[in-house]
Amino acid sequence: MSLLKRHIRRFAGDESGVITVEFLILFPLLVWAYMAMFVFFDMLRATAQHQKTAYVISDMLSRETADITPTYIDNSKKLFDFMMRVDRNNALRVSSIGYNEEDEVYEIVWSQARGGKQPLRNRDIRRWDDRLPVLADLDELILVETWYDYEIGFAQVELDDLHLHSFVYTRPRFAAKLGFDANG
Repeated sequence: MSLLKRHIRRFAGDESGVITVEFLILFPLLVWAYMAMFVFFDMLRATAQHQKTAYVISDMLSRETADITPTYIDNSKKLFDFMMRVDRNNALRVSSIGYNEEDEVYEIVWSQARGGKQPLRNRDIRRWDDRLPVLADLDELILVETWYDYEIGFAQVELDDLHLHSFVYTRPRFAAKLGFDANG
């Protein structure tokens, strides 16, 4: 029995290999933290890129003086896909919204959507008084909405995918209104 006690005491007092045990315990946490940093950085990059892309399309539309066409909207979606570097899990909706002061309501002048979303209808914007700016009577604004589903690259990080939605409105710059020609 004393031999066993002596071995146990010697084993308990031996500090060689402690750093190896600590490393083996902490190494998986360090790997996870390193991967999580990459994922968080990429999520922030995708969020910023998504927002900037929506602003680019909104700014592009605000500079138009002629009526835009369905081809213009299709090419705007292609630009969105190119800037986001994907062609799936995203959508674009462009709408022209006017304000009717007599009825005190916002009204859809026209709306076009690509990528699986539906065009806006008047009933969709009925309660958007807090989301849209104050407009003068019969004034219009351009609303660009974009959607993008960001998929997490590493399953080990155990985060949910991001479903990004941008909501950007702009006034036409060089014309009073942005028209839409469905036949053009």
